Parts: sequence; structure tokens; C-alpha cells
Amino acid sequence: MESDVSSQEIPQKEIIGELEYSTFRIGAFRAALELHLWEKIATGQDTASKIADHEGWDLAGSRLVLDAMCALKLLSKTGDRYALVPESAFYLVPGKTTYIGDMLLYEYRWDENGRLAETIRSGKRPLQDSATSPEMVPLWIADYSRRWAYPETYFEREKNLWQSLGIQARAGLRVLDIACGPAPRSMELARQHPGVRLTWVDWEGVLQNAVKVARNLGIGEQVTLVPGDLWSMDFGAGLFHVAYLGDVTHFFSPEENTGLFRKVYAALAPGGVIVINSVARREIEGEVWDGLWLYAATASGGLYDFGEYKALLESAGFTNVIDINNGPIRAEKI
Repeated sequence: MESDVSSQEIPQKEIIGELEYSTFRIGAFRAALELHLWEKIATGQDTASKIADHEGWDLAGSRLVLDAMCALKLLSKTGDRYALVPESAFYLVPGKTTYIGDMLLYEYRWDENGRLAETIRSGKRPLQDSATSPEMVPLWIADYSRRWAYPETYFEREKNLWQSLGIQARAGLRVLDIACGPAPRSMELARQHPGVRLTWVDWEGVLQNAVKVARNLGIGEQVTLVPGDLWSMDFGAGLFHVAYLGDVTHFFSPEENTGLFRKVYAALAPGGVIVINSVARREIEGEVWDGLWLYAATASGGLYDFGEYKALLESAGFTNVIDINNGPIRAEKI
């Protein structure tokens, strides 16, 4: 059969080829995480033979996956001995506060082993455990570990955030931090003034880890913990000057967010401010992948642009909704 294109018109397949090889890289890395290879090496099993003998694994497969991790620059090799590199020693050894292996394994299941197409056909979500379910708490704690281990590395950025929002730490300032996670942003306000009072809302395990950091920083007495499900709890009425929602609203539907914003509106004092610092929908590559992940990992979440947030906030009663430098959103309760 005669070809319908000339040799000069044959397109290159760099992108497709890169995706093909990324499949092998991710598969090898996922296997290495499941095998805890870096932990084996950290405990002295530094050759393929030692690991295979001690664990009862296949020698050829052990050597191949170790060499693959060297190719990914996550191990080094001298002769037949393997060694950790700084990145793997920091992030990939279980038991360290900075270990992220379990969260990575969760992320690699984001399409539940190829079921994304089926979900798109049916619309039945999520593909796996919802990212906001109580079962996810241990993984979120692991994901937050680096920020808890080195909180000072975040404080300068958080200081700039509050300055851009026109919010200053002062005596009597009461801040509600909803789904606070590691809470570096509200911690920074408390660090700036001993009179700032923080109320943190999240799951119990997350809060207990976060408050340890606050105590180490000397601000533990400024923090009140409210553990539990944010949908069932009562935030109170007229108690707070600032409500901060960071990296949370994209997990929920428009209707759920409207209900949440109304609860926040009631909890704020007159003149109070709500701040939303969530992943937004913009035409940049990273957020395309964030949006697809949220589709797979939540029952009804997604990315919203400023116009959508503005409409939701105004329907909840807020006014003066503004977008700060194409980033956090600020609105007021009059």
C-alpha cells in the first residue's frame, strides 16, 4: 500500500516517546517505594546480593531495580555497592519526619490503575479513597512532615502573603484557620504578635502534630484546637476577624463551598475578612494536572476561577471580593 505522506512530512514523536519512557520510570520508582529499597540500603544492605539474600528476593530483579534508581539519580553506585544520595536520604527513608513515600504511593494510584477512562464515561467519583476522608489523615500527616520539620523556611513567604492582604498582627486579632494542615500561615501571624489568637480546625491527628510545632516555636498558648469534621462543627457567631481557607476549597463542589462560606460569614465579626488561598483554574500546565487529579480523587471537587469564587462568596453575603496578584482571594463581611 502506498503511503499517504512523504518522508519529509513524518512527524517526530518526542512527546509520545517521553511518555512511554516515563511509564517505565514511574513503574520502577513505584516498585522501589513498595520494596523500601532506600531503607534496606540505610540499614547496611548495600549490594543487590545482600538485599536478595536477606529478603529472599530474585537477584536479577533486585539488581535491575537498584540500577534503575541510579539512573534516576536516587541512588549512587560504586562497584557493586549502592548508597543513598541526599534527596533519597531526606525523603525516601521510612521513619524520618521528612519521609514522603506513602503519599507518593497514594498519588501513583490517582487513576486507580487505569480506570480514569471508565470514570469519565460514567461520572462516578472518586476513583479511590476521597482525599478528604478520615482514612487519609495518616497520609496527609506524612505529606506535611517536611513543613513541620522545617517551619522557618516558610515564614518569610507567609509574612509576604499577609502583607499583600493588608492584614497585620495585633493584640486581640482572632484568626480561624479552617483545614489548617501544618498551619504555617497562621503561625506566622502568631509569631509576629503575642496577642494574636488562632483557632485551628482539622482532623485530630493533624492538629496534634501541628500544635507540637507551635509549642516548639513558643506560640502554643495562642492556639485553640477544634478537631473533627468541618461540615458538622459550629464555628460560632461573630468571633473572628480573619478566616483563612488554604488548599481546601478545591476539594468541594460549588454548593458545598457556598455552605462553608455561609458558616464562615456567620463566624466572622462585622468587618471581618475571609481569605481563600486555593488552587485556581488558570491556563497553565500545572493546574491542568491538578484539575484532573481532583476529578479522580474527590467526589465533587475541582478548580474554580476568580469569577466563580466571587459569585459563591457574594451569594454567601460577602462583599469587596478581590483577587490579590492573581493569587489569594480576599472578601469582607460588612
